Amino acid sequence: MSLTMSSPVLRLSVFAMRISGIASKFLLGLFIAKLMSLTDLGIYGLLQGQVAILPIVLRLGLNRQVARELTDVSHTEQSLLIAGYFSPYVILYALALMMAAALAMADVIPWLAVIVVGLVAGEHLVMDGYDFLIQLRRPFAANVVLSVLSTSWPIAFIVAAYFEPAWRTIYALSAFWLGGSVAATILITVFLRSHLSAFHLPSIERVRRSIRASALLYGNSLASTATIYLDRYLVGAFLSLELAGVYFFFWQVGTAIYNLVNSGLMSFARPHLVSAFQAGDDDAFRDLDIQTTRSALMEATLLGLAAACVVWFIVPYLDRPLLIKYQALLWLLLAATLARIIAEMGALRLYCRSRDPLLMKSTLLSALLTAVFLPTGIWTGGVYGCALALALMYVLVAVYRAHDPYQVRTPSPQS
Repeated sequence: MSLTMSSPVLRLSVFAMRISGIASKFLLGLFIAKLMSLTDLGIYGLLQGQVAILPIVLRLGLNRQVARELTDVSHTEQSLLIAGYFSPYVILYALALMMAAALAMADVIPWLAVIVVGLVAGEHLVMDGYDFLIQLRRPFAANVVLSVLSTSWPIAFIVAAYFEPAWRTIYALSAFWLGGSVAATILITVFLRSHLSAFHLPSIERVRRSIRASALLYGNSLASTATIYLDRYLVGAFLSLELAGVYFFFWQVGTAIYNLVNSGLMSFARPHLVSAFQAGDDDAFRDLDIQTTRSALMEATLLGLAAACVVWFIVPYLDRPLLIKYQALLWLLLAATLARIIAEMGALRLYCRSRDPLLMKSTLLSALLTAVFLPTGIWTGGVYGCALALALMYVLVAVYRAHDPYQVRTPSPQS
């Protein structure tokens, strides 16, 4: 049986994998909050942000450009694009790891810094491999990789640290995280082996053309990443690491819901939206966009209500008074999650229609609003003000991206 986007078998399999990943990350958050500390949870949240931000800077937007070019081209062209993308980064990260290890052996930097370099490399290569598999219409393989990355190491760390209290440290947690990242990287190599049969370094001129073509996508990725991760750093800087841990504990629920909806619905739709645009089929594009948006909001709402019930039941058993005190924060962050989904569906629509200038403008707007709203919200309302400012920012960006979404005529296949 062919597993297409509408296949119940595929949807159920992906849903099960994503739920397992979300559950393991949630259990990890509970474990850190209960048996380590809220400060450790805050540090873990900041480390997560760092590992996500640095690959965005190093990608130069090339991953988004390559992913779009992969759609509906021959296997040979796909192989050149994928191998040409990964080869320079493999060299870069190999050199960075060797240099970091040498500095650590000389006691110039801690070994934790070497682990972070490895985590950044793994996050970069695995998540780009995930995107390429999605664009190649291999969502099952893509989500197997994501499941290994998000599920394996948290469970292994929880079990090991439960029986060995000495391992209840950020250092040990990061080491387990690195192990999961290495396993997912190996799996990506296996799934893309037919596209990575030969090492391929693109010409300097090819790289220059690609960087110029991806400039707007790069700017969009930088601004978008700053928007997503700035809140936890501001809470940590202006309030405390402990409150950053509280904020991250509740925001990870919203992030988990968004990731589930994104991997189970929005990512599925992306290659099909690109194909509909390139074929000039506005009706198919519009129908799939509306269907995906409605399904995403319905799924996120149901998951949010279920998550709120689970958190309400669990929080008292963690014996952390701050979590009980700020429990209402979850509702504001769930509202922000729904607004984020609408805003990101608008971004997906613009990306698939190659509306890069408008996508860039809308993301710069989100970054500007974040820079203004979040510090103001924290100053006036603490963590509640931060969550409210975040929700308002996503609402305004969603409204901006939604105006006249289908007015520009798509090119015909011959143009």
